[in-house]
Amino acid sequence: MLTTLHSTLPARPLLVQVDFEVSGDVHGCLFTKYAREMCQQLGVKGWIRFSRWGTVIGQIQGEKDRVDEMALWLRLQGSPGSKIVRCDFKNWLIVDTYDFRNFSVRF
Repeated sequence: MLTTLHSTLPARPLLVQVDFEVSGDVHGCLFTKYAREMCQQLGVKGWIRFSRWGTVIGQIQGEKDRVDEMALWLRLQGSPGSKIVRCDFKNWLIVDTYDFRNFSVRF
């Protein structure tokens, strides 16, 4: 019996990457700390930091369903005490490998 290579290998999860920017009351509420903790729980990688415009910006990489879950957290929940007014996502990409080893807060 002849089998193909595709039928014997397990399917690889789809890895994606996205840039984000969160606007609103995100200062003084440990937003970056909570975001980092959430990313660690989800197993996504990337970075986050405050921008000079008073927003939070960053990049997330990971399995698509995990990145989607983090995107919902950034858009709808955030850290305790934060008030998210807007959350934009851009530059969605499918990636082959991770560029980051973990999720970090940048300064």
